[in-house]
Amino acid sequence: MRRIKDASQLSYNRLADKTHYSRSSWERFLNGKQVPTRVAVEEFAAAAGADPEPLLALLELAVVREEAPADEPAARTAERPRPAAGPSASPAPTPGAPEPEQPEQATPVRRFAWSRILRTAAGVLAGALLGSLLTVFLTEPAGAGTTARGSTAGATGSPAAASAQARPSGPVKVGCKSDTCMRREPQAEDCQWDAVTVRQTFLRGMSIQLRYSEACQAVWGRVENGNIGDTVRIMDKRSSSDEATIRMEHDTYTRMLAVTPDATWETITICGAIPSQKEQECSPLGEIKP
Repeated sequence: MRRIKDASQLSYNRLADKTHYSRSSWERFLNGKQVPTRVAVEEFAAAAGADPEPLLALLELAVVREEAPADEPAARTAERPRPAAGPSASPAPTPGAPEPEQPEQATPVRRFAWSRILRTAAGVLAGALLGSLLTVFLTEPAGAGTTARGSTAGATGSPAAASAQARPSGPVKVGCKSDTCMRREPQAEDCQWDAVTVRQTFLRGMSIQLRYSEACQAVWGRVENGNIGDTVRIMDKRSSSDEATIRMEHDTYTRMLAVTPDATWETITICGAIPSQKEQECSPLGEIKP
């Protein structure tokens, strides 16, 4: 995935704009700190213009390998049989005489350890080779470079232009539109596919963003690089509102509010707050009254 990202000239910020995952989440996924979810892989493929199926196949292999229980060589080591009592038994050692040298018992363990090391090395080499081949097939088709360059060079500030770049190939199928999206999860309704950040402000390094989906005709608030307890809230001109609090890690998002021709996303107010510092930042400037 990191090679596809580099080939398509997508930055972490661009991935966050084109998907429903934050910049910090993509940094963890692409630096091997966390295994991405199936939805994250699908959104990544759509953003990069790549086929998701090979990536999903690799994800399944990674999940299986991560969940496989560790072998215990010690449990598999055969116990050395004890000598039988009777005439054939070894005579008792003479006091003061040196003890007879015992045969080496670690041979089965060593054979098992080397066998496991070789199997692991073969698996790693096979995975690296498969990843290289997939990268070549995914990044080299004719027109791929043009698509990547076009998505970078064609970025503009208008929501319509950004939506066209973020959409996957084919029409965007969403689960709701306008009023039917009220207080629904954007990802559950597939509204993240064409979403763009139409408004952004900052508070002590925390990024406060208003996200807009043209296909769903809805908006939601998102914060990134915050801390547990920080909040984001949105409100429309009809005083409908929704709020979310960071419960873990550094980002979160609200549910959706509807937009209409007479109440576009420009009428939405978004605020981020750091309760521990008793500070709040809103866009447009002002304050959402409770």
